[in-house]
Amino acid sequence: MRTRTVNIRRRLRPALLLLTRVGILLLGIPAVAWAATAGDQSGSGPILFGLAALVVAAKIGGLLVERLGQPAVLGELLVGIGLGNLLPPLFGSTGIAFVRSDPTLLVLAEMGVLILLFDVGLEADLRALVRVGWSSLAVALIGIAAPLLLGWGAARWLLPDSPSLTHIFVGATLSATSVGITARVLRDLGVTQRREGQIILGAAVIDDVLGLVVLAVVSGAVAAEATGGPGLSVLAVGGILTRAIVFLGVTVGLGHLLSGPIIRLAARTGQHGILLVFGLALCFTLAFAAELVGLADIIGAFAAGLMLDPFGQGVRTRQEEATLSELMHPLSSLFVPLFFVLMGIKVSLGSLGSPSILLLGAALILCAIAGKLACALGVVGRGVNRLAVGIGMIPRGEVGLIFAGIGAGLRLRGEPVLTQGIFSAIVLMVLVTTLLAPVGLRWAFRRASSLSE
Repeated sequence: MRTRTVNIRRRLRPALLLLTRVGILLLGIPAVAWAATAGDQSGSGPILFGLAALVVAAKIGGLLVERLGQPAVLGELLVGIGLGNLLPPLFGSTGIAFVRSDPTLLVLAEMGVLILLFDVGLEADLRALVRVGWSSLAVALIGIAAPLLLGWGAARWLLPDSPSLTHIFVGATLSATSVGITARVLRDLGVTQRREGQIILGAAVIDDVLGLVVLAVVSGAVAAEATGGPGLSVLAVGGILTRAIVFLGVTVGLGHLLSGPIIRLAARTGQHGILLVFGLALCFTLAFAAELVGLADIIGAFAAGLMLDPFGQGVRTRQEEATLSELMHPLSSLFVPLFFVLMGIKVSLGSLGSPSILLLGAALILCAIAGKLACALGVVGRGVNRLAVGIGMIPRGEVGLIFAGIGAGLRLRGEPVLTQGIFSAIVLMVLVTTLLAPVGLRWAFRRASSLSE
């Protein structure tokens, strides 16, 4: 135990030294932002400084937790929570209010979400989804339905005065699985090629696709009711569901026809990095198109990735050594952490002091875990570690945060669909499930190995 503690300290020492060196910079965020806004300045300096400081803080947080064997998104989120709750008592609330609500920073964070979903689409292999068979499909379907129903029931019980669409949206945030976190843990354990690993990865990708469809239906119903429409009527839900399926189907179909010509056109220009320009242009264009047909913009970004690389082979031109996903890495490193740290800043630890919100957070954690453990019932065949499959579906990570962020931005009857307290409870659920999955998977595979000996 003592040796393990010493090793952890050694891994953390360089990151802690770096954290100390930039601590003064981070503590100056609110003060500098306050000075800028108090003088009624309209320059871009405060925004640029806020962007730099937030991204550096997020990367440091990610580095710290990665050295502890946890996903970087966990550290980025915790840094945001710290900035949003610990700094205002020292400097006042003006600076945090600036970075929390500045429209330019919010747009840049939205770009991070679109880039993230575009990258997920590029890495998805539609042929692999067909190959994984009935187990992954059954696991994914249970993994969507069970958490959604449990979350809806918990929200309806504990939030009786909230609109019914809020209850459903809370359930929707529990539905999707973070395929990125799951894939990383499986790779670190060396079990990606095992049957359990293949089932988990296939189910997680299907889960993401179905989760986006669920998000499209729920957010579309909220938008319809907010404008005086029918909300969750059968006809309205059927229309939104049809639009989402048709949109994804058409973009994937076009990908078979247009991905090759787009890549060849990029190659003919002879310009280094032009494929990145084409890819991002397609990502943002389809995000806009998705909004035009009443869907969330992240569905368009995901569809753009599927369109350019439907089989996850790594699209590149002959002049480029790096794939499109690798070319996007510098942009992802800048904008994606910005989104997560801003999500953390929106969390109010004071709201978690409320017994009702704390109870809601605990209930959502139980529902999130139980709903995904139920996925084990969908495994077909013998000799599969069903417990590992269920645990592998637990982490919500960035997907849960994206859903929660969209819910906090939608308004119904003049109020956010997810209020400050509900949003904080959902983030607590995301933190716990993201932290639990790596530990649980290691235990499940080790337990299976010890039982087989």
